Amino acid sequence: MIQAAYHGGAFFEAIGVDLRHLERSAAVISADVLDAWFDPSPNVLSLLREHLPFLLRTSPPNHAEGFVDEIARSRNVPRESILPGSGSSSLLFTCLPRLLRRGAEVLLLDPMYSEYEHIAGTLLRGTIHRHVLSPENHFDIDGDALLAHVRRLEPDAILLVNPNNPTGRLWSRADVLRFLDLVPGRTVVVIDETYLEYAGSAQSLESEAVRRENLIVIKSMSKCYALSGARVAYIIAHPDRAETLFPWLPPWPVGLLAQAAAMEALRDPNYYSARYAETHLLREALIRELVHLHPVPAHANYFLIEPPDAAALAARLREREIFVREFQSGRLAGKYLRVSVKDAAQNARLVEALR
Repeated sequence: MIQAAYHGGAFFEAIGVDLRHLERSAAVISADVLDAWFDPSPNVLSLLREHLPFLLRTSPPNHAEGFVDEIARSRNVPRESILPGSGSSSLLFTCLPRLLRRGAEVLLLDPMYSEYEHIAGTLLRGTIHRHVLSPENHFDIDGDALLAHVRRLEPDAILLVNPNNPTGRLWSRADVLRFLDLVPGRTVVVIDETYLEYAGSAQSLESEAVRRENLIVIKSMSKCYALSGARVAYIIAHPDRAETLFPWLPPWPVGLLAQAAAMEALRDPNYYSARYAETHLLREALIRELVHLHPVPAHANYFLIEPPDAAALAARLREREIFVREFQSGRLAGKYLRVSVKDAAQNARLVEALR
């Protein structure tokens, strides 16, 4: 039996994984994944339309040099600290085994994105320790409690997602920095900022990862830049750390079409800033409509709800081709559902179904 972490994406049951009927996607609400509700920048779409045949048939630069240069410029970090990859999961599967020894002691948040436990625990045979977050305070991280846990455990690594997935809660940059200042230098801290731009790019720790040898920041361009289908991401690390990881990256780490789309997206920050602001308005309006389902306040493009019967509700929604994220195991299973923010029309359809 193949071992893998469970993800969303059940909405493809309604579209068809053979991709012969993509027109069906117009009738499906894919709120079980965290893809952006908006399209990529018009500049991205214009570039792809104009050069699509070339971008599809042509091999990309060997090491995504132009993409790395664009990240360095837009994020104001040295190119020596940047590792490009075809999606954050690809980088995780490549780099985590080089950051963690087999059998490492690893501290994770609970709840948190399951891929980290799968790699560190199932694949690397690490000992997984869980720092349990409480629903009484919206699953927020208590920095003092987490630090006390670290001091008791002295783990090899701490793996975090910020804003956390699936809770959507942000741990502020100031509080994370206070925590990092007190973490032992031998402990590697990996922070996944896949959804960070929704909470504000000023919250990012990319610049800190350049100067802290024990900090790794993972950045996906899937969810915040509407490029999930392109699969493009990068890691920011101290130059010495990046140098040790670089040889393990494959040649052509990012496809040419994905590079072109990502670079053009980075050049249009105003467009995306406006979409993030709209996302906050859409999320808060949706949360107000779903107050009877006890939504958890959030800072990203998703949030948790706590219906009386999560499994039954998800099943009824599927009958209407509306898909929300169920949890197959762990503390959230059978109790919570995760809902991603869509456009106003799809949100209205979701609200009507949930009534």
